[in-house]
Amino acid sequence: MVSRIDQRLGGYRLVRLLGQGHMTRVYLGEHLRTGAQAALKVVEAQLSSQELAELLIRAQILTRLEHPHIVRVFDFGAEDGQPFIVMDYVDGRPLSEILAADGPQPSERVARLGAQIAGALAAAHALGIVHRDIKPANILIDAQGHPHLTDFGLSRAFDDESDPALTAPNLLVGTAYYVAPEQARYGDVSPAADLYSLGAVLYHALAGEPPFTGEGALDVALRRFEEEPEDLRLRVRAADPDLVTVIHTLLSRDPVERPWDAATVAQRLTDVYARVRSTRTSGDPASL
Repeated sequence: MVSRIDQRLGGYRLVRLLGQGHMTRVYLGEHLRTGAQAALKVVEAQLSSQELAELLIRAQILTRLEHPHIVRVFDFGAEDGQPFIVMDYVDGRPLSEILAADGPQPSERVARLGAQIAGALAAAHALGIVHRDIKPANILIDAQGHPHLTDFGLSRAFDDESDPALTAPNLLVGTAYYVAPEQARYGDVSPAADLYSLGAVLYHALAGEPPFTGEGALDVALRRFEEEPEDLRLRVRAADPDLVTVIHTLLSRDPVERPWDAATVAQRLTDVYARVRSTRTSGDPASL
């Protein structure tokens, strides 16, 4: 296991710890030959040979993902049984940290964020990849304000029913505040589930908190089976009505009632962003 920051892995010197999860740590790495920086995601848990093989297969799939708003995976491997994934290093802050510090965001910013992340999801879905864990902590915002979707660690090819990483029924995968109802209840994962999670993230960004809250993860997840989220028009009086409509459509409990695909969502939010921005720059005192 990686224990010292001066350790080398995959041709990189590990410079400093960037973050950690339940089974992984992410380090800033410096290539030993070129000096190029990268983020190395290191799996700290002990994996069986089958689990390791499955992880490396998944990493190979992720190297096919290229989009301006996706953190690119460009290398992977294992040394002494310890697997790692090499990704572009994004010098930014998680959206979760920004929302905690700054609170609700204006409609223009939320529409732009949503359009860019929806575009990233469209690229992933076109390759048969679903993220499964869209949440503010998995969206990095760089110095220019551009979002970068990261951590496809829970993703799988949604058109491959033989994938051994398929979630067992009734096992909650994803984060309770943002997970789609069908994913929480049955483990059903599809592009529509990603779109629901995107809607929950945008709701949080606009309102300052997720659409459902509660005392525990199960309570939060179960509320979405019985309730509709509070109308954003009542929570955020200044919210753009078209943006609100898109978000609530994304949060439809029935996947069939959500937009057809991520590309459609990206275009709708791009149109909202362009109109809100134009209204604001025109000097309309009623604009955001």
